Amino acid sequence: EITLRLARAGSAREILSVFELDGDACNDINLAAVWNQLGKARLGRRERADFFREHEATLLRLEARTDEIVSQLSPRNIAGVSYGIARLGFAPAQQTMRLLAAEATPRLHEFNSQELANVALAFATAGVSDPQLFEAIGREARARIGEYNAQELANTAWAFAKLSVPADELFNAIAREAEPRLGEFIAQGLANTAWAFATA
Repeated sequence: EITLRLARAGSAREILSVFELDGDACNDINLAAVWNQLGKARLGRRERADFFREHEATLLRLEARTDEIVSQLSPRNIAGVSYGIARLGFAPAQQTMRLLAAEATPRLHEFNSQELANVALAFATAGVSDPQLFEAIGREARARIGEYNAQELANTAWAFAKLSVPADELFNAIAREAEPRLGEFIAQGLANTAWAFATA
């Protein structure tokens, strides 16, 4: 029932109202969906500030509930929660990002290339630098670089450059993988990859 009501929710307020009513009953999948949908909600700068002010207590409750079940999150849901927090821009939830990093780091072998790239992208978007997480992502990405599609290569390069994470070996691996596949990149992906290599 919670999943169905979340699917029907349109606005950020409707999404959050589902959690407000049934937060204690939300499982890991429900919580990931709440964060992911909040991250995708279209909130202008002023509307976002009003939303945070009006719903601060519920957002803090959402953060606390997420913190309680971090160890239950699948790789897909770790990526989804991270993405939602980053896109929503709710600053207090950076503590949850730290917990997600601690949970993800020893489990990155469970993540597929999309999940690895999305976690890196989420942390960079949120401006949360976690050296241990990024060292582990870099190591995992180098070992499995052939599994990455063009968008994942671009997102990974952008994320490491955005947070100024030293990763020469990773960038060399991305360059080797990307060069013969440049036709697969969309324009934004090419621009982001070029920026990353110029910045790194």
